[in-house]
Amino acid sequence: MAKKSMENSKSTLQFHIKLLQDTVQKQQNKTLTIAVIGQCGCGKSSFINTAMAVFSGEYHERALVGNFEEEGEHMTRRLTRYSKEKYLKNKDALNQCYPTILDMTGFQNTDDEAVRKTLKMIFEGRIRDGTKLNVEGQSRRNLPGIVKHLFSRNDNETNTKVDRIIFIASATSENLPEELIKSVRFLALEGSRDIPIFGVLTHADEIDISDPEFCKFEKKFMDSLGLSQMRYLRCTNYCSNFPVDNDERNPDVEVPVIKFLIQVLDPAREVYEEKTNLSDIVYRLMNIRFKTIAVCMLHIFLIFLYSLFKMLPPVELIEICKARSEHDLHISNLDHLCRLNSDSKIMATPSWFCLFIFFAFVYYGVGLMLDLFLGLNQNLEALLNQRILSFIKKKKRKRMLIDKDKID
Repeated sequence: MAKKSMENSKSTLQFHIKLLQDTVQKQQNKTLTIAVIGQCGCGKSSFINTAMAVFSGEYHERALVGNFEEEGEHMTRRLTRYSKEKYLKNKDALNQCYPTILDMTGFQNTDDEAVRKTLKMIFEGRIRDGTKLNVEGQSRRNLPGIVKHLFSRNDNETNTKVDRIIFIASATSENLPEELIKSVRFLALEGSRDIPIFGVLTHADEIDISDPEFCKFEKKFMDSLGLSQMRYLRCTNYCSNFPVDNDERNPDVEVPVIKFLIQVLDPAREVYEEKTNLSDIVYRLMNIRFKTIAVCMLHIFLIFLYSLFKMLPPVELIEICKARSEHDLHISNLDHLCRLNSDSKIMATPSWFCLFIFFAFVYYGVGLMLDLFLGLNQNLEALLNQRILSFIKKKKRKRMLIDKDKID
């Protein structure tokens, strides 16, 4: 790579470092958690390493960079939280509220249920540090895993919720990951918390910014994420193609990143979080979707049918009561038994094997049948999910207006 003249001087770098430190000091004991999201090979880990170099003043490859191109796999397999203790050595800096940065596996360009579930749990701080992310596996029915995520909480759960999202894409990419962007945007803006989204195009040193095709790609990237210029960065990271000397910082690499991080850490940007009540907690725990509602309703319906079946009296008793003669009416025990039978107070008890088969079908079969039905029309589930979400939002708005009228 040819050596270029510096656009930013060392004095400019020191000036912006001071601005960044002042921004961190304004956090008022609030440590932000920043999630860095993107596809495999877009430069997520390189950007994280560059950001940590900006904060600490020295570069280390803390987040593994690279991918196994032949196998199509990536280096980052697990969710990793880089807290300030992992990248800062200065004791004075450790007393400041430097952010925690989340690194994670690269996602496929899809907007399916598995990706949304994984991102939702990450944004809510429900996946522990070091957890291996298997997006395909998230869609499998796994009761112990569901129970663990719903009812187990981290000691510092309030500190692990995501406060900022940085979406990374490569400036050299031919196609924009529109489906993944749709998932991130939906969960960041349509959930119980409105999380600010920022965007970064990496590999800026490998493109011509005056190229009309790139200009069109850049505009589409910004528009799809709803970015203003203050929440957008086009940068070059420290990496193998742009070597770094730990003894000498590169102003052309760090100054744009520092300006961007100042905007990311700006305390004026707050995460809006709705006040939760019992109904909101139920919605969140159930992860309200059409499939969830349909499965629950089918479960209730089948159990109701089972109850009706169980309440039927034994066939033998029905035949005895029908066949009894007038001569048998004086038999008080038989008369009492038939009277109980007419009130449906005597029930047939099915075998344990039948009970096992029935509940196994209710638990596993209903979900599989619904998956098969929804698989025939993939857009149907998304449409129904959107309608359910709109219905819930209307109910919430109506409830808020009623509460407001009561206060007035």
